[in-house]
Amino acid sequence: MSNQITDILHPMNSLQLFGFNKEFGKFLHIYDKNKLPKVILLTGDKGIGKFTFIFHFINYIISANSEYPYNKENFLINSENLGYKRLISNTEQNFNYIGSLNPGAASIEDIRNIKKNYYKSSLNNLSRFTILDDVELLNINAANALLKLIEEPSSYDYFILINNKKRDMISTLKSRSLEFKLFLNKNYKSKILDFLKKKFNIKKNFLDKYLDTTTPGSLIRFYYLLDQLKVNENEDHLLIIKKIINDYKKNKYQINLDLAIFLIDIKFSFLSKYNNNTLELLDVKKEITKLFFQYRNFNLNTDAVINKLESYLNYVR
Repeated sequence: MSNQITDILHPMNSLQLFGFNKEFGKFLHIYDKNKLPKVILLTGDKGIGKFTFIFHFINYIISANSEYPYNKENFLINSENLGYKRLISNTEQNFNYIGSLNPGAASIEDIRNIKKNYYKSSLNNLSRFTILDDVELLNINAANALLKLIEEPSSYDYFILINNKKRDMISTLKSRSLEFKLFLNKNYKSKILDFLKKKFNIKKNFLDKYLDTTTPGSLIRFYYLLDQLKVNENEDHLLIIKKIINDYKKNKYQINLDLAIFLIDIKFSFLSKYNNNTLELLDVKKEITKLFFQYRNFNLNTDAVINKLESYLNYVR
């Protein structure tokens, strides 16, 4: 997936907040009371808008005394706001972000780079925010470096950890955070998807009917990836997944594997309707998911992965 697509879809470009209005008000209230936790863990499915929510909250704080402040009544960022322009250009000194602009989780070097600036005072002694996305994917070394960093935050430092539930978090990291679990109900998911499709000029797609099993943000990214790969919705699932995996071989973007696993979920949901041996299907699906994780983590041979996947799918046909 090209950097251009990634930039277009990045939550920093979302000026309108949807779905978490009550949570937004709650965070503003505890911040104004000087009771906002120093280390916050936002947990929820990838693509429901956790980053968008916290980015709007940070923008409200940074733009509070500016010429074009955040529109709290309509949950809207003013694009003319100087703080917003600094945020999206990565020049805001009181904001650090490590996450999905790059494939994979934050590395120990990323944590060390934050640490270099950590002991400097924030600009004008205002609140300084550090966001780490996909925190559940941190390896033990990066997690330990982060633990040391968040042990005794300064009076103006806040850490926002985003957990997309792709795997279990390291328990010690979770225990040092105050967790907020976020989710969207079916009505909001549908409204957000309609808004995003209109925003990005996306017509009806064969994935629409699977909104119950994923999130609006993930579906939009899936649309773009399938369009880029020139996928025909009538193609066999295996052929589509082969295209996705071969593309992953070139760019190493996690979204490719997310889509492959999503299509596997759809495939096995369909198979379960016509196969009485549910336990066998679950075992095979578990092996395929494990295969994709091994492919990502251990750089397995792509052809070998595709051949193994094909044998699994042929077995359950």
